[in-house]
Amino acid sequence: MHEYSLMENILSDVLKELAARGIDRPGMVEEVHLSLGALEIHSRESFTQAYQVAIRGTPLAEATLVLDVKAGTVECARCGYEGAIAEDDADGHADAPVVECPKCGAITPVRGGRGVEPVELVLRVDA
Repeated sequence: MHEYSLMENILSDVLKELAARGIDRPGMVEEVHLSLGALEIHSRESFTQAYQVAIRGTPLAEATLVLDVKAGTVECARCGYEGAIAEDDADGHADAPVVECPKCGAITPVRGGRGVEPVELVLRVDA
């Protein structure tokens, strides 16, 4: 499944960085903040499940995923409508996804909704 492959790639880099910083035990990281485009995943649920499977037995095993999914947008050439589209309106597999304009129905290219932004980690600070 695509979500599992993407999650494994993301976490591979995160785990390398954690190891380099000596963060090697579960509980040292409280949260993993991840922001990515809606066209990168099929559903939030399957991506979250991929995270839960991938962190088992790693220093992230107790870390909560905070997921921010960025919607794609449209700018209709026919009517001038500009706005976000629903997460599941466009086909993420398409090289150049298009949707119907929500205002006039014209076929309109989707902008954005792709990519993975840098991952942010919230570390536990023992008082």
